[in-house]
Amino acid sequence: MRTSSPSRLLLALLAALSLIAAACGDSADATDEATTEAATDDAVSDAADAADEAVAETEEAADEAAEAVEGAAASDDREGWPETLRFAVVPSQEEQQQIDQYQPVLDILEEELGIPIEFSFATDYAGVIEAMIAGNLDMAQFGPFSYVIATGNGADIVPIAIGQEGDSPASYRSYGITQAGNDEINSIADFADRNICFVDPGSTSGFLFPSAGLLGEGIDPETGVAGTFAGGHDASALSVANGTCEAGFAYDAMVTARLIAQGDLTGVVDTVEDETISEDSAELKIVWKSPPIPNSPVAIQASFPQSFIDAVTDVYVNEINADRFLADGYCTQEDYDAGECSIAEEGATQYLPVTNELYDGIRFVCEQTGSARCDG
Repeated sequence: MRTSSPSRLLLALLAALSLIAAACGDSADATDEATTEAATDDAVSDAADAADEAVAETEEAADEAAEAVEGAAASDDREGWPETLRFAVVPSQEEQQQIDQYQPVLDILEEELGIPIEFSFATDYAGVIEAMIAGNLDMAQFGPFSYVIATGNGADIVPIAIGQEGDSPASYRSYGITQAGNDEINSIADFADRNICFVDPGSTSGFLFPSAGLLGEGIDPETGVAGTFAGGHDASALSVANGTCEAGFAYDAMVTARLIAQGDLTGVVDTVEDETISEDSAELKIVWKSPPIPNSPVAIQASFPQSFIDAVTDVYVNEINADRFLADGYCTQEDYDAGECSIAEEGATQYLPVTNELYDGIRFVCEQTGSARCDG
């Protein structure tokens, strides 16, 4: 859009008006009405042409000036920006599935920021935490607990966005699960002395909150169960389903939505609330649910210029959402209408701004469990 100089436009319009007024004054003394009308028309036409020419010149000059200002501002704003943005996510499922899931996010970041994104798949939570502490990563999608571990162990990072599904609260839960046909395990209290699948020592819903749940039943998560770390929420749930573990933990949507949508599970029985799906063919049974956990934060190195942090935050909050995914062809109209145009983990359809204080509750649970994992 062109922006004209107000003073030059005003001069052009005044010139046009003076020409029109002069023509009208001349016409008052004329005796030939036709001659008067012709003179007036010519004057108006000349005035309009003069005004148009002045406006055109003004707009052209304004465009050139605006481009120069914008170029200089862009140059100044991008000072200190990285040439490549190194980005990773904590693992929650099989590598290729997670890469495919995040590709639209990477594409939008590259397009909006104008810099390439170097995406790394981490095999464990510790890899992402340590890389952010060491400055070997620029940005990461953490879990809440892994974010708290990172900030508590020297990572100078800023949380910039948190996923949200529709109008739902920006939170999720940990589910305690066993095989659907297991009649011996009907609550988390029955996990004692069992072979249990956790997800990762840095996982919020796959270790920290399950630890708190076990401690609430008088079960030490380190010694009161035979625990093993499956490495991902999908691996934990599937290990329970196939009998490798007698019971285990995974985040809610992995159990009730993601694995079923992928065809890895056919159904689940919910004994706590009302999320039962295909009861007759279900492989898993939900026997425990944690309190709500704030959704996973995206965090960036605080050493970047504020202009870059603001730019990345703006992309997440205003561009990475279900509307953009639909427009760019990353999800179908049918999925969009059903509210299933998921953009990242936990079924999120948009991102919201987030602050460090949101995770004080995680720090509290960390203190209550007394787990050495809280220290990194």
